[in-house]
Amino acid sequence: MSRLESMQQFVVVVDAGSITEAADKLGLTVAAVSKRLKLLESDLGTRLLTRNTRQLAVTEAGQYYYQHCRAILDEVGRVEQHLQALQGKLSGTLRINMPMTYGKVRLSKLLLRFLQHHPDIQLTTHLDDAYVDVASGEYDVVIRIGSLDDSGLVARKLENAYLQAVASPAYLAQYGIPATPQELATHRGLIYTNVSQRQGWTFFDSQGKPITVQVHGQFFANNGEVLKQAAIAGVGVAYLPDFEVNDALLSGELVRLLPDYAAPAVSVYALYPTRQFLPEKTRALVEFLIHELQVG
Repeated sequence: MSRLESMQQFVVVVDAGSITEAADKLGLTVAAVSKRLKLLESDLGTRLLTRNTRQLAVTEAGQYYYQHCRAILDEVGRVEQHLQALQGKLSGTLRINMPMTYGKVRLSKLLLRFLQHHPDIQLTTHLDDAYVDVASGEYDVVIRIGSLDDSGLVARKLENAYLQAVASPAYLAQYGIPATPQELATHRGLIYTNVSQRQGWTFFDSQGKPITVQVHGQFFANNGEVLKQAAIAGVGVAYLPDFEVNDALLSGELVRLLPDYAAPAVSVYALYPTRQFLPEKTRALVEFLIHELQVG
C-alpha cells in the first residue's frame, strides 16, 4: 500500500473517531484497518493514536500528522481537479447549503444547469433557513443573505435582493393602506425571526433619508415562505425580499406598500472557508452562479 493510501486511511479513521466505523467506510475489516495503522506508526516511528475497544484518541504527533495529511490530500485533489478542468471535465462531490426559498426560487434551476455542464459532479443541496457554521467544513459552499459577521471566510457576492413591504388586498381593505413608513407601527406585522427585531423595518425617503420603524405583530416565523402565505391570507404586513414575493405581486395576491419609499437591498453571498488552494469544482460552481445571477 502506498504512503498516500496510508494517509487517506488514517484521515478516515480520525474523521470517523472509531476504527470500526472507519472500517465500514473503507470496506475493510477492523483487523485490517488496525494492522495498517500499526504498520504506518512503525514506518513513522511514532504513536499516532491511542486506542482501546471503546475509545480512540489522537496523540499530539497524530494531530500534527493528520493536519498535514489533510493538506496534502487536498492539494492532490486540487491538482487532479485542475487537470480535469483543463480538459473541461470536473468530477467529485459538492455540498451546498442555502436558504429555503432563495434556493428554490433562484438557485434550483441554475444548479441543474451546472450539472448539465458537469455530469460527473455529484451535488447535494441542503435547504435550511437556520444559521450554518461555514468553517465547520460540512458544506463546500454556504449561501447567506444579509450582513456577514464571520471572519476567516471567503465571501463572493452573487446578487442583491430588495426588501418590500407587502399585504393582501383583503387586509388593506380592512385595516387601510399605510401612507408613510411610520404608519406601519399601527399595523399587524409578520415578523421574520432570523433577524433581530431591534433592527426594525427601514425605508428611505425621496432624499435618501432612512426611516426605521419598530413593527409589532402576533405572527412570527423563521421562514419567508411562511410569512408570505400569512400575508396572502390577510394576517398582516410582511417585509420580505423581492424574490420571495414577486410571483404573488404579479398574481395580485399581494400589493406592494409605500411605493414612494425605497427599502434597503440585502446582498446574497456564497461563502466558503479560506483555503490556500480552492478545489476547482468549488471555484467552478461559485463562478457559474456569479455569472448567471449577475450577467446571465
